[in-house]
Order: sequence, then structure tokens, then C-alpha cells
Amino acid sequence: MSDTRITPDQAASRMEILDLFARYCHAVDRYEFSLFEDVFTDDLVADYSEVRRPGDEPLIHGRQAFTDWLTESMAAIGPGMTHYMSNHLITLSGDEATVVSLNHVLNVGMGGVYHSKAVRTPQGWRIAEIRFEARYFADVHRRLNASMAELQLAGPSSV
Repeated sequence: MSDTRITPDQAASRMEILDLFARYCHAVDRYEFSLFEDVFTDDLVADYSEVRRPGDEPLIHGRQAFTDWLTESMAAIGPGMTHYMSNHLITLSGDEATVVSLNHVLNVGMGGVYHSKAVRTPQGWRIAEIRFEARYFADVHRRLNASMAELQLAGPSSV
């Protein structure tokens, strides 16, 4: 069994890292990408290849390039989306942290898993790498409903 206790310094780092993801979601939902300065490093590496157009480079290099991509790809949507981030698994290692977070976009039938690396900078923690693994809910919804229907057909003793 591993020791999962955290020190006060680790707790402070975790709170700062959680706040990064909250700021990210608010910036995207409000279509205010200028807020990314307080979320991402200048040399960010972002992998959104699962939701980019075919033929696009899989990796986006730099906070400004990421901002430009989101500005263009979300132009027809604008503000008003509602992102939820939860179930953050944060592993601290000195001035770096790996983060796995679950995401749900309330307005659409998808979400995903974010795999990220955060780094401590003189201005606080920032996300240096982020990869989005898309999850579409329709198939899971169909499978869950089919499973529930099977349980109902089998009767209460099978539950």
C-alpha cells in the first residue's frame, strides 16, 4: 500500500494546478483566449489531433498558435459552451506534475480525457503539455441502455 498523504506544500501546488484547469474552461467557454497567458506556458505543446481537421498537423506548438487555432475553430460557436473538468489525478514530482482529468462539454454529446504536464514557473504553475483524448457519449449511452434493458428483462433477482 502506498502512502497517499500530502504535505501542505503539495496541497498548495495541487490547488494551483486545479485552478489552471478551471481557468482554461472559463476562457474557452467565454471565448476569451487572452486569459491563456495565466494558464499555459509560451512553449506549450498541444495535441488535439482527435478533433482537428484531417491533414492538420497533429501537434500545435506554442500558446499563441494554440490560441489562434481555437479562435479560428470556435469562431462559429463563440461564447456559451459549458465545460466541466473533474476527477483530476495529479502526480507531483518537484517542479513538474502530470495530470489526468475527465472532461464533459454540457452542450454537446462528447467530452474526453485530458493528459497534461504542468510546470512550476516564477509566476506559478502553468500547463506545458496537453493532449485531448475525445470521448463520444452516444455509443456508451446505447450500450448502457442495452445493458439496463437486459437486467430488466432478467427480473429483479439478477440485479
